Amino acid sequence: MRTLTQRGMDLRKKLENRHLKVVETYPGASQDILGIRRKQHGLKQLQESLIGLGCSGDISKRQLSGDELDAVSCALAAKDYSEGNYLAIGNPSEILMILPEK
Repeated sequence: MRTLTQRGMDLRKKLENRHLKVVETYPGASQDILGIRRKQHGLKQLQESLIGLGCSGDISKRQLSGDELDAVSCALAAKDYSEGNYLAIGNPSEILMILPEK
């Protein structure tokens, strides 16, 4: 887990060095807030739920992996953030976790 955390921190620095805004989110919490099932309960159901929320592209053309579906869930939280409709939790002195505001 430390290796994964360090990879994420390194990626964040690289993106911010390119003047990109980075937000932290968690797919499981986003899925819970959106009222959709997590990948552990079936990839097909999760994919259908995300399509039902308006997601399009590859998600409507082929079966995505669990990691890809989690990425789509995180992208929905980032979209909400960019539109000003989000929930931010955590310690403000650290990076806040951005979640969809249902």
